Amino acid sequence: MAAGTKQSEFRIDARDKTGKAIQYFLMASTRGEARKRAKQQTKSRGGSLLGVHKKKTYVYRVKRGTRYVDGFQNAYSRDEVVRALESLRFDVQSVRRVFDFKGRAPINEIVSFVGTSARLLEQKIAYAEVLQIMSTNVKNRYLRGAIKDILNDLRNGVDSREAFIRQGRVFGEHNALMLGIASKSGDMVSIFKSVSSLVERQAEFKKGLTSSLLLPAVTSLTLIGAIGFYALFLLPKMVQTMGPLLTEIPPLTALTMEVSQFVKDNYIILLLTIAGLTGGFYAYILSAEGKYNLHRYLIKVPYVGNILRNTSIEIFCNVLGIMYTTSGENIDAIQIAGDSSGNIYLARQIRTVTIPMMLKFGTELPRALEATDFFPEMIVSRFRTAAETGDVKATANQLAEFYQTENHYALKNLTSVIEVSISILIMIAMVFLTYLSTEMSSVRMDTMGQ
Repeated sequence: MAAGTKQSEFRIDARDKTGKAIQYFLMASTRGEARKRAKQQTKSRGGSLLGVHKKKTYVYRVKRGTRYVDGFQNAYSRDEVVRALESLRFDVQSVRRVFDFKGRAPINEIVSFVGTSARLLEQKIAYAEVLQIMSTNVKNRYLRGAIKDILNDLRNGVDSREAFIRQGRVFGEHNALMLGIASKSGDMVSIFKSVSSLVERQAEFKKGLTSSLLLPAVTSLTLIGAIGFYALFLLPKMVQTMGPLLTEIPPLTALTMEVSQFVKDNYIILLLTIAGLTGGFYAYILSAEGKYNLHRYLIKVPYVGNILRNTSIEIFCNVLGIMYTTSGENIDAIQIAGDSSGNIYLARQIRTVTIPMMLKFGTELPRALEATDFFPEMIVSRFRTAAETGDVKATANQLAEFYQTENHYALKNLTSVIEVSISILIMIAMVFLTYLSTEMSSVRMDTMGQ
């Protein structure tokens, strides 16, 4: 599963090479992707594809005796819901499709759900009962619906990891994956606590970074607005009023007037150009290759890029510390850590460089990580020592704590740097406006003196 993609469940109807009808299920981002994969799988088995059906949500009203009951059911068709309700001896009144646009649950709700679940599991309460309790106590409707869907899937025999992955749109793809793995592990409480801490840490970082960048964004827009108003409206009116008395326009004023007139004459073209460039840029960075290149070069931006890189390393080490086992194969743990890092460039490097090197050539983890061209020498060195001592899990947790502390202070320093930059920006804008006003004042005095 690609990181960050929204998956839906599809039922595939097909015939095998003997003509026997078969059904199987797969997860895909779009119907087109599901159909393409279904064709490939069916063809490889020598069969033929009959249909691709997406799982949808239906709302129903049934009657039993004198009482009406309303509810929701996930199914592949309306007839499937009707047959299921009739088999339970309900008098079906109506069944209609619901366009359920699931949104991402707030981070604080996810943290609360995971943390509370961990505490309930510590009390030796059965996992299904924990989910049942949480489904009636969470406030967010998306999260409440997702928990109910997980419960329903578990009752229908769906693998617990798969049940959580299906709700990746609500939990976040990586959070859902880790919770699904935790639900199958022998140490659910420990992993649930670690996931709760990780999600909370990610939320704190995003909130801190947003707060740091919000002030400069607002200040910059305000300054641009003030300079634009002066140059496009106020200055031209002043020059127009003083026109008959002016013998010569100062250089900066003349340049500003030329720019002002150019903007007025071509504002439609300029707006369309800006909108086109902005739309094109966003369309590109929303594409798979655009996201990859954005994440690849964003970490090279001075200071801010270093914070983003260190944050991805922190999350990678944190998840690796959660998932890594002292025995057995840890390829999945390394891949999950890469996908969870939040950096698509690192995730692809782990998938296409690190994992193949370890599987095909038996390369040790430190050298495979070094080949990604993402991790600093200190990380590689620590993992090299950990590989020799067999203490990778503890080392990953130590590195996560180290980078967490470093990022905490880096964000504080970033705030100070931004404040100084804003002060400089304001000073430059004030000098420009003051000098422009002084030019106009001097012109007026000289002219009046003649």
